Amino acid sequence: MLRPPRTVAAATPLAVLLSLTATLVTATPAHAADPPAVEPRAGTDAPALVSGLSEAPAVGDPVAVARRHLRQGRYGIADVNTDLVPVDVVRDGSDETVRFEQRYQGIRVFGANYLVQMTREGDAHRVTGAGGRFLTELDVSTTPKFPERLALDVARSRAAARVGGDGDALTTTSGGLVVVPTGKGLLAWKVTVAGTDTRKHLPLLTDVYVNAGTGTPLFASDRIRTAAEGPIATTGTTVRDKTVPINAYQRADGRYELRDRTRWDGTTGEIVTYDAQGRDVARFQGTLPQDTPVVSSDVPTFTGGAAEIGAVDAHWGAGQVYEYYRRLGRDGLDGRGGSMVSVVNVTSYGQPYINAFWDGTKMVYGGGGEQYYSLASALDVVGHEMTHGVVEHTANLVYFGQSGAMNEGIADYFGNAIQVEAEGIDPAGPDAGLLGESLCRTGTPRQCAFRDLNDGRVAADDYVDATGRIDSAGVHLNSTIFSGALWDIREKLGAKADKIVLKALSEYMTPLDDFTDGRRAVLAAAVRSRLGARDLLVVARAFDTHGIRTGWEHRVATDHDVLLRGITDYYAQPDAAGERYVVTNSSADLTAPSAVYTGKVRGGKVERLSAPSELSSYDPVTDGRNAAWITYAETADGWKTQVWARPLDRSRPQRLVYEGDGDVLNTAIEGDTVAYSVWDSATGGYDLWVRKGDAAPVNVTPQAGIYSRAPSISKGRIAYIKLYLWEGGPRRMVITTRDLATGQETDLPAPQSPPNVIGLVIGPVLTGTSLFWLQDAQQDGLQGIMRANADGGSPVALTPDDATAPELLDMDATDTAVTYSVYPDLTVVTNDTLPKITQIPAKGGKAVRVTCNRGEQAQFAAVEGSRVIWIDGTAARVDLATRAHPRGICRAA
Repeated sequence: MLRPPRTVAAATPLAVLLSLTATLVTATPAHAADPPAVEPRAGTDAPALVSGLSEAPAVGDPVAVARRHLRQGRYGIADVNTDLVPVDVVRDGSDETVRFEQRYQGIRVFGANYLVQMTREGDAHRVTGAGGRFLTELDVSTTPKFPERLALDVARSRAAARVGGDGDALTTTSGGLVVVPTGKGLLAWKVTVAGTDTRKHLPLLTDVYVNAGTGTPLFASDRIRTAAEGPIATTGTTVRDKTVPINAYQRADGRYELRDRTRWDGTTGEIVTYDAQGRDVARFQGTLPQDTPVVSSDVPTFTGGAAEIGAVDAHWGAGQVYEYYRRLGRDGLDGRGGSMVSVVNVTSYGQPYINAFWDGTKMVYGGGGEQYYSLASALDVVGHEMTHGVVEHTANLVYFGQSGAMNEGIADYFGNAIQVEAEGIDPAGPDAGLLGESLCRTGTPRQCAFRDLNDGRVAADDYVDATGRIDSAGVHLNSTIFSGALWDIREKLGAKADKIVLKALSEYMTPLDDFTDGRRAVLAAAVRSRLGARDLLVVARAFDTHGIRTGWEHRVATDHDVLLRGITDYYAQPDAAGERYVVTNSSADLTAPSAVYTGKVRGGKVERLSAPSELSSYDPVTDGRNAAWITYAETADGWKTQVWARPLDRSRPQRLVYEGDGDVLNTAIEGDTVAYSVWDSATGGYDLWVRKGDAAPVNVTPQAGIYSRAPSISKGRIAYIKLYLWEGGPRRMVITTRDLATGQETDLPAPQSPPNVIGLVIGPVLTGTSLFWLQDAQQDGLQGIMRANADGGSPVALTPDDATAPELLDMDATDTAVTYSVYPDLTVVTNDTLPKITQIPAKGGKAVRVTCNRGEQAQFAAVEGSRVIWIDGTAARVDLATRAHPRGICRAA
């Protein structure tokens, strides 16, 4: 349900705003006795913002003037020539802003930008302010220990675990070394992973940052930002049969193309629209395929096919976006007149692709279908997606968490601002805040819209607390909190708000800013734009109304007990059995390698299990008395993957179970028996190995054409997924059980429904008496929960695998209960759509919620009885949480 905006008392008194404007709003410079206002930033000597400066104007290049100013001691920058690299000079009338990117010993510092604001006076420049993010306390070696080639494997493996599949279809490209600005700094490899999210059938293009000392995957940031010869003036027909003016280009052979070379005088760039010809969207992320044709026509008017696929809409919309930003003083998306490229008519596995995205170089639009018009047909969607290009070339807000939600929110704002201006819509109208409301062929605007900037969401009440595996930590789910504040400003101040928001983005924001930083930037831009005190109060109240103020994150309640506070390992996945748990974690500043920790599921002392090392540990598993985990290690023969095991009471040192070149995907343990899936580069698949104590390991699936993974061990029996690859025939995926003493195996029947469709299985989990797994017979992404005897006999469905089944994200089980979570529908902007942990009795029955926490609960482990431990994202932090019994029924917020 949509709620009206809430009104709260303004936190910024009018007197404070009047003081804030004293030096910039009036025409008279501040008195020399008036000191500048300095807002510090924790962990660095460089201030977050210095305002109210009025230095004597200096003649010279703006970059040189800015560097000269930053040599002052208040900034703590040791060498402005080597530590700062200029990336842009933004000009807005007489206002100029120089944006620098920080370097540490020649290596880029992730997200660290510092900006200097000045006013041009003839040939001179007067510095008026400075700020951003510069880390003065960095102290880190720039020599990597973890090799680049293995970082590519780590990034691929972790991306595969997040999106489904084995990783063999993903490609990796190194982006070199960066310094991550946490603590004293952390050297990392940047790896770009491309491919397809097989779970959602969506394109994947993400940057994974891997610790260059230990191989720990730190975090990921998605690049996909998901909704006569010569120039001639002509017309085209949109998908709704509306005739619009467009600029095209006539080739030497007389044919006409959707190329607009008039706006830049043909010297720097063009607006060009390509036809994907119905090919799969995965082919169009990153580099544009060379055989992709520009949309063309035999006649100068573009109708028929060009209209049906949305090419005219995309081309006309790109022109509107260009003109809008030109009126704000910006030359194209990159600010330098670079080309604006669109690709229309992509599909997804042969079906309509109902989405659009900016991939860093171009726009890609789905072709719609029976229910939707082409995604290019909505100008607010076109403006939104192309604004991601503007964000990328200005503040470059990192597409993760609050900074990513601001990235999306600013795109929301400008997309709607472009639409209301071009189409003459009243910005205060009831539907003006909707995004994508015109895409549906049927249905009302509110039924169709992706988001609503007037949804009235308040940060502390409505922020969706994702841990990082969902929606890049909520970049879409939380965007309207920030964009809603911006839209409130526009409704009251009109189009002049657009210039203020662009100014904040270009001249004050930095890549890692959060909502509070965003508020500070917009207010600073409003002051620099010489708004009056009452208008400044409008800006402050808009952020207050949406709860964006210092400390808002600390007002969220929880209903769990905390086992381990501050989980900083991005990929931490707990496991538990009996009375004990294991989980990986790093130090608070992420500088320490991830290590395995263990403790009691009822709380108490937490102990480190893995031996002190410079190596990171991953994916620990336990039987309640022992644990096994994975590391990457540098040996005399080069870097190897290792599997280690150790008793939880630490009575014996850790022992090496496996060491080799193959990547290890899964492990399982019972007593001194360890199972693990190893990547075989020769066959391009995983083999399952089992090792008991010091005996030689045994390859359980050595046969050609058989891959295996996901082992589970209990009472001397192992269950795992076996994949048969039949040459010239279908693939068959089954659950297999094996008696480890006798070697006798049983393949459960492969799910098959409807006829000739061989289904999928996920899991399995062996408990003391039963075997549980997920089954998707129809391969429709919806799974039922299955149970059988430990040997695979007497299988029954605990929940149906039919059209009513949910898409399950994960499952774990004990003899008492089955715990699972449902994959969220991220098209619905609500905290309730994050994965929530649910339980049913092991023999079937009523489903109940484990916890009523509003945050993400996707990474969990079942313990004996009905107790569950999980990584909890609620309350603006990440903890290892537990409950002994399900909460039951949760009341709606």
